[in-house]
Amino acid sequence: MLVPVFDGKTLDGWTAHAKDAFVVRNGAIHSQKNASRGWIYYNKRQYKSFRWIFKVRQVSGDHQPTVLIWGKVQTPPLNGLGAIQFQPPNGGAWDYRPGHNNGGKGLFTRYPHPRWDIKKWAQCEILANGDTGIARMACCPLPDGATKCKAQEVLKFEDKKEPAGREAPLAIQIHNKGIEDEYKDLVVESPVADPAKFITT
Repeated sequence: MLVPVFDGKTLDGWTAHAKDAFVVRNGAIHSQKNASRGWIYYNKRQYKSFRWIFKVRQVSGDHQPTVLIWGKVQTPPLNGLGAIQFQPPNGGAWDYRPGHNNGGKGLFTRYPHPRWDIKKWAQCEILANGDTGIARMACCPLPDGATKCKAQEVLKFEDKKEPAGREAPLAIQIHNKGIEDEYKDLVVESPVADPAKFITT
């Protein structure tokens, strides 16, 4: 069952790296342009295996939107929460795990698709299996006025030597100062009824 993790009105249940780094604007979680590099994570539950569906667009900025999975909240904070980074909707990625901090070195598979305009709303689904350490993302551009679209897989992460899956918060990242990204309609399924199948494709 898909469960909302954002009420569209407040940041109840979400913890940011800095005060006022994120606000709610027009029913979306909105990263502030003047905020420093950082994140906001869902604090009511942690997830190892999950299906995370959301809509995303960039209002302004110079880097693709970014989300973080399988990271770790600690003090002092790890760079990028020590997480696996997915860049919706076009499928860029980064591996922030300690000892890695690189573009994946063969751990990410990027699938061909049209280059979508990040300034327009897109829908994305991340399907993660914490037991196998495999995480996949499917996305699609939302036509004007549409509430859903038919997605296609754009990215897969798998590390067979050092599986990354663990209980962790779901997080939205501000990659760097000057970025305004928006996320809305965030829902999560965990446990996942069918961990091998997207439901938006």
